[in-house]
Amino acid sequence: MKFVDFTGLFEGVRADLALFSTFQFDPDFFERRLLRCPALAKARRIAVFMDAGQWSRLLRQDAPAQLLNRRYLVVPVRRPGGVFHPKLNLLVAEATGLVQCGSNNLTRSGCTANLELLNSIPVARDGGEQWAVRLAQEAYAFFARACDEAEEQTARIARQWLEEQGKTTPWIAAPSASGLDDGPRLLHTYQGRLWDRIEAAIGNKPSRITVISPFYDADAEMVQRVRRLWPKCRVELVAQQHYTTLPVAPLKQLRGNLGLFELTTTDRRLHAKFVAWESGGKTGCLVGSANFTTAAFDARNVEACLLLTDAADLVRGLFDGHFGKRAVNLADFVPGTQSEPEPDDGATELRITSAVLTEAEQVRVSYRHRLDPKPASLRLTLRTPAEPRPRAFLTLPNQSDGTATVTPAEAALKDAHGTLLASLVADVGGRQVQSDPVWVVQEARLTHEPGGEGASSPQSRIKESGEGLAEFLDELGKRDGVAEVIQYLQNTNIRFYDGAGGLAGRRFRLRIRDPFRPDVAPAWLLNLQGGSETLAKALCEFADRHEDTRLRKHAKRGNINGIENFLDILTALVRLLYVYYTRGHIQPLALSGRVSRYIQLASCGIDSGDNSSEGYLLQVDDNLRNRTYLREVCGELNFLGQLWAALVIAQKVRFRRGGVGGKDWTTLKRPKECLPHLVDALRETAVETGLDPPTAAQVTQALGEYNLFSPDELAAMQKEMPL
Repeated sequence: MKFVDFTGLFEGVRADLALFSTFQFDPDFFERRLLRCPALAKARRIAVFMDAGQWSRLLRQDAPAQLLNRRYLVVPVRRPGGVFHPKLNLLVAEATGLVQCGSNNLTRSGCTANLELLNSIPVARDGGEQWAVRLAQEAYAFFARACDEAEEQTARIARQWLEEQGKTTPWIAAPSASGLDDGPRLLHTYQGRLWDRIEAAIGNKPSRITVISPFYDADAEMVQRVRRLWPKCRVELVAQQHYTTLPVAPLKQLRGNLGLFELTTTDRRLHAKFVAWESGGKTGCLVGSANFTTAAFDARNVEACLLLTDAADLVRGLFDGHFGKRAVNLADFVPGTQSEPEPDDGATELRITSAVLTEAEQVRVSYRHRLDPKPASLRLTLRTPAEPRPRAFLTLPNQSDGTATVTPAEAALKDAHGTLLASLVADVGGRQVQSDPVWVVQEARLTHEPGGEGASSPQSRIKESGEGLAEFLDELGKRDGVAEVIQYLQNTNIRFYDGAGGLAGRRFRLRIRDPFRPDVAPAWLLNLQGGSETLAKALCEFADRHEDTRLRKHAKRGNINGIENFLDILTALVRLLYVYYTRGHIQPLALSGRVSRYIQLASCGIDSGDNSSEGYLLQVDDNLRNRTYLREVCGELNFLGQLWAALVIAQKVRFRRGGVGGKDWTTLKRPKECLPHLVDALRETAVETGLDPPTAAQVTQALGEYNLFSPDELAAMQKEMPL
């Protein structure tokens, strides 16, 4: 065991989706400390699941928050008859993740001052521990289940995020692998009672059980339960004077085989939750959010813990010098007075359940009241945290329980650039009654892309289709320099999509904007002092990563629903490589070789040992078995025209005046004589799939969509089409 800086655990590559669960939440600490950590600062989506009763208390406190429900989503969860008490976190990226399970709330004291226990487990889909992958999958399923007890509107958004992440990174949503006996297992009370699981894990004859818990039942029921089941087992309780709510009187009656220890070397408040056992020559433990109470272990609360069945070293290391313990008599122990978390039904006479600002700038609000007599009217008010008075009043249907969509005046929210607060105002018997304010969920802004907000940002379009990548890199280089360009290339991926799971597709097209002249390098690139080789390496690695994880994956699956995504990625890579070829950062053979592979992956495939791959078009044809439909889709998207356009670009680059180099090429006189094997491959693939070869006009159209070539260049390239 070792002391760690909680914020230091978020130093990895940014998360696509970051999910947190907590009982209490401190938005000011979360925003000032955690959101600035590298893994979260650029995270695409962040959600914090918390107890609904604590959420209501937070609303009444008027807590400072600048980004709540704007940069990250808070999802209140109400556990009937109990509280939502887990401390489970999950970060997911394309092929990696992070699972954390412990005892600390997302508060300043929980993350910096208390004595907590936390397990932080990195996950690697490929080449990592399979039990860690299973743990991430179990955590993903936990959050999906938590949505069932969350408020409707925030649950809808969270479910959508989970579903989309499951389609973007299918490994996280896959059923957790069975038959893996090694590694921790995630236990939570959505599965049933924790007690049933650890009773089975402990077995029939434990010799020792050690418990650390800040809270106990007033009658010490859990300790008595252990004694009833295993009367000869020694029970050791580790507690903290003046804080642990140890029920001294009931424990005195148990006598024998009960030991009490107090901490001696720390001033931190003991908030850890831990149960360990020695049984059958093995040591196991349960560590997480569960206090040693019936509410936690009998599933009245929602709890999450890790079960470790081979934990002897971890248990021995718990008191390894960082902090110590000493035996103490029950008569000398002074318990704390703080009570265990209790349920809050959220009953107030007037409250907003949720308020969501839609992309259309409408507010969808869910609300309820228990006012008697019935109010004469109900209105929704909107303001920013700094404003003492509302900036808008919107009339709501006068119902005791309802959901309504209202539209503020166009100018009402025009200058509201931060968080928004919404309240209900009811006119009752000539007086006004006002609800606690809630933070409006600004749904369109919650999905974050580096350097911008919202789903319509340039980075979002790049991640969706690769559109505008070269232009964005120029802006990034101008603003932040080549290092940021390299980092962006290393950390950015165009999304893979082939229709699996039913996400809406996208019609392929390269959007033509102002002419882009790749041969005119921007100042930041012209003035580059060193780093040219590093930039070239980053560009090539970006291209190769997308070839390996996108184009080859499409070719292997052969799903016609991925045809737009295939073209998006292919054209984005060709365009990026050509831009930096003209600027002198990509060598001619580096471009022509890669584009040649892309064309083969799109058509006939690659037959070259370890580099072999199916061909996308042939695989689609084989799977689809409907030539008429294949012709229709390929014609609509000008699929073959796009492939021939990529070929013409590769030939243009490959050709040199006076030959292209090498004794076998010295007799070539024109670009269209280059790469004859690709010409043959495209022609043969068209014949094999029953498609018509593209016309010169179709290839020219595809070349024009790259928005890289002048009219004269297009005319010259048209003459070099090997049709």
